[in-house]
Amino acid sequence: MTILISLLSWGIALSCHAWLQHARYHLPPVSRPIQRAMRIVRAVAPMLALGVALTAGPVAGVLVWCATFSIAGMAVAIVVERLTHH
Repeated sequence: MTILISLLSWGIALSCHAWLQHARYHLPPVSRPIQRAMRIVRAVAPMLALGVALTAGPVAGVLVWCATFSIAGMAVAIVVERLTHH
């Protein structure tokens, strides 16, 4: 469950980051209130992932946190690529 929550948290944070950089990724822009919410989520989600990962212990937690970041980054990159090049 730790890996799943960390992976989802990273996926959400990285998705928000991509939408906030909409011009770079050729995504449609979002409104100002949604941008504010995405900035908050982009900051809070990785901290949530770290907190959950650290329940496995400090060393294992940091490894899980970094590993799930990498996997989520690849998944978000694939989804963004598919969205922009239907």
